[in-house]
Amino acid sequence: MINALSGMMASVLNYFQSVLGLGWGMAIILLTIVVKVVLFPFSISQIRSMEGMKKIQPQIKEIQEKYKKNPEEQQRRMMEVYKENKVNPLGGCLPLLLQLPFLWALFGLLNNPEKFNIDFTNAFFLTMDLAKSKYLVLGIISGLTSFLQQKMTTVANTDPSQSSFMYFMPIFMGYITYTLKAGVGLYWVASTIIGILQQWLIAKFFIRENPQVES
Repeated sequence: MINALSGMMASVLNYFQSVLGLGWGMAIILLTIVVKVVLFPFSISQIRSMEGMKKIQPQIKEIQEKYKKNPEEQQRRMMEVYKENKVNPLGGCLPLLLQLPFLWALFGLLNNPEKFNIDFTNAFFLTMDLAKSKYLVLGIISGLTSFLQQKMTTVANTDPSQSSFMYFMPIFMGYITYTLKAGVGLYWVASTIIGILQQWLIAKFFIRENPQVES
């Protein structure tokens, strides 16, 4: 399946590069936009789920405090709140999971471009060779954009462990991006930036206040 997806992405990249005359870097960015457009309906669902979680957070915190010595009752009460307000606590995970095959496919494509009839010889974007890794600037941008996205999606008044995760994850993503080939890193950074813009647009134009949620 991943090989088939790599082949499809190679065809799209070749089209952008040979027919539209784009450089490989711009071709990867345009491919990222295409993937984001395809996954846009799932992104709407994700943002709605996150906004719903923000609204019910006071209720969740109250239940966690009240039943902290009774985990089973705590879980039952929390599930009742989710059900009453039509919120899926795992709803925000689906778009990320759907993006992973595209990321793996591009990784496989850049690791073996000859297999997919892609010539990445002298494939540069700005000063970066897209077939090589360890570009510090790409890692830093990845970390900063990941932090901004985490900041936008984090529910207010989260517990300390989640707050620590908000700082750890961008550092981790920055390091991973640094170690990956620049083409994959560029895709990830572009995907994160587009995701931030998508999140703002969805919150502004696609989400209405849910009167069912009570504080």
